Amino acid sequence: MINTDLYTGAVIRLATLQSQRDLPGRLLFASVSLLPCGRPLPPPMQGKGIDQHSLNGTGGTVFFRRVLLGVQEAIDWYRALGTGDDRTPVPLQPEDRISKYDGIEIDVSSLIDNPAWPSLGLPIGEGFFAHPSGRSHPAPFIGNTPARVHRRFGSQDGFDSMLADHNAVAFIARRLHIDLRLYREYLGSAVLIASDPVLKLVDCFMIPASENEGERIFYRFVPRAGQSLSGLQLTTFDEQTHLLTDFNTRDIPPNGILDIDKGDCIGTYGYVVTHEQYGVLAYSPPAPFLRQVGINVNPTSRGKKVRVPIGEAADSPSMEYQAAQPSQPSPPRLVGDPPRIQDANYRVSIAASSRKKLASAKQYGQRWFPDGSREEAMRFVQSELRRASSRVIIADPYLAELQLGQYLYAVNPATTSVTLLTSRLAFKSKKQIPSKADNFSFQLEQLKDEAGVTVQTYVLPSSILHDRFLVIDDDVWFLGNSLNTLGDKASLIVKLPNPNEVIDQLKDMLNHAIPFDEYKKQRAKSKDAKS
Repeated sequence: MINTDLYTGAVIRLATLQSQRDLPGRLLFASVSLLPCGRPLPPPMQGKGIDQHSLNGTGGTVFFRRVLLGVQEAIDWYRALGTGDDRTPVPLQPEDRISKYDGIEIDVSSLIDNPAWPSLGLPIGEGFFAHPSGRSHPAPFIGNTPARVHRRFGSQDGFDSMLADHNAVAFIARRLHIDLRLYREYLGSAVLIASDPVLKLVDCFMIPASENEGERIFYRFVPRAGQSLSGLQLTTFDEQTHLLTDFNTRDIPPNGILDIDKGDCIGTYGYVVTHEQYGVLAYSPPAPFLRQVGINVNPTSRGKKVRVPIGEAADSPSMEYQAAQPSQPSPPRLVGDPPRIQDANYRVSIAASSRKKLASAKQYGQRWFPDGSREEAMRFVQSELRRASSRVIIADPYLAELQLGQYLYAVNPATTSVTLLTSRLAFKSKKQIPSKADNFSFQLEQLKDEAGVTVQTYVLPSSILHDRFLVIDDDVWFLGNSLNTLGDKASLIVKLPNPNEVIDQLKDMLNHAIPFDEYKKQRAKSKDAKS
């Protein structure tokens, strides 16, 4: 629940996308920030009271307005979104109102509460020492102030023109503190940000051991002006070598000081602060204390500039880069003291890291084929193609007729489309009769007659594509060698962690390619002209 008495006002930041002048703007993203007592409201927007950005070549415009409201009025506006009579907020102070922009109609899709209203949730980020998971910050719009949030998710459709405009994405990010290209789940949505109404500051650090005491963890809790620490509890959880070794809940004393004797702090330590009425107010994931820092200073200075050709052609353009200037680094220096006792965490973490790398390699299909493992490599690719359920795309500048029979009989023709991107390099031959292109065409027909596999083939200029890719449904494999030599020599293939980027680029390459039948006609005309 939200106790409105704990807040002095609210700031609404609203972005809308207007595709045409005669249509109401669509909700792009909005945040409603409740400011705790003691924190002053910001001044009204300066200038025209609104910022706008015109989208490249579409005629659309992104509008941004920041509005100051009372707490209850802001909550009411937030809760009314998506009800069918949606309008921009009207500032609390008459002198801040602009009739052209305030109280006007906006288009808002139906919204889904997350969590269920009126519950609020505390964003759980990743610890400072955590390996990046890609989840990133679950609520980047809150800034660096601890806060609980409520979210209302709307339709993400219809914002492609805005996302395609880099400057428009940056325009929103500067004003709403969120990159909507990266956090697309928030397109068409609104969020409520309720800053921690009780705690102003939480300190947590380790006190080194002394002659009479072991290492201790020191907590200090500072309340906001006019607030007390009554009703607050601290729950701590300790982890050591992937084992939960302690879990305790303590009342936070009125002076806000907790000094907990641990003996030796060689594990990782996390905590949760809860209030009997307001729920979870603060969270810190398990993390170790930083004991030592290695300082290694390597001075750099500018050397001479080196000019080199970009390519191997005689008329290749050149580029210039800075050469390194030889310099001696300073001896490494350690600041701080190591643990007093031998720490098994390091040993466990090294082994766990090794297992994590192996698991990641398995997840991404990293596969090494040693020299002379051609049949093993072929069978592996065939088995992956057999799993395809919707599409196969093979992009290989040396893909020729032999590979059609070597691999594509494994594809299920009833469910799977096959697209090939090859290049003119695959059909180069010296007076071969029939030509490689003719053999390729014959193999395509044979594949269709015998297996029912219909293949769409496109031929690229030889300068467009170098690397080799295998798309199976929504996965993309990167191939170190072409399919015609994979495994002949030592080869590596790996499944890419971001397949969408490659799939989009391969689709874009089709704009530079010509269908295989057209390529054959051009080839025949060229031969006729020479003869």
